[in-house]
Amino acid sequence: MERIVRTLEESKLILKPVHKVLVECIENGFYDYLKINDFVNENLSFVDLKARTKGSLIHDLIRSKVIQEFSGYENLEVGEFNKVFGINLQNELFIRFKKMDKNFNVSSLITKQHKKYLGQQQIIGFPKEPTLLFAGYIPNETWTSLNGIYLACWNGNVLEWYDEAGKYSYEQLALGLGDDKSTIHREIEKRVDLKKGLRKDKETGTEN
Repeated sequence: MERIVRTLEESKLILKPVHKVLVECIENGFYDYLKINDFVNENLSFVDLKARTKGSLIHDLIRSKVIQEFSGYENLEVGEFNKVFGINLQNELFIRFKKMDKNFNVSSLITKQHKKYLGQQQIIGFPKEPTLLFAGYIPNETWTSLNGIYLACWNGNVLEWYDEAGKYSYEQLALGLGDDKSTIHREIEKRVDLKKGLRKDKETGTEN
């Protein structure tokens, strides 16, 4: 069974009832990490945490917020799917949580499961129908604030679309011209420039 890759506009309609709370979970998870980091440095000793440690801590804090906020929602399933934490929204969108870089690549161990997720392929233990999305954040260089909170849809090495907390969006559109197909990029309100060929998997992070 081939997975449907839903467009940005289709996804926005599905996300509308939960989008605000979803963004707040990511934002609050990040700022809870800042509180913990400040407390440790002020009351114990300065600890220079590695990026992977920071990312894992933030992920767990976001996870806690998501469980707390979404557990009672109808048509929404929150939990572990083959050891990956995420949300199954109306069996139309599946969302997992990751740190991103400026090109919307996600930090993760390079596993077969991760590659299948990026490629919108079927994965054992995952619902078969939803489009697979990433919800994530981009921290500044010092991890003291957020540059943005995003939802992104990858299909293999192609970034199909992203949405910055409902503010700015980008979507790739395919145009059929006879037997040939060309692609254009549509700007919706405003978009961050995405350089061609910058999609690379990261050898860091965790598979959660």
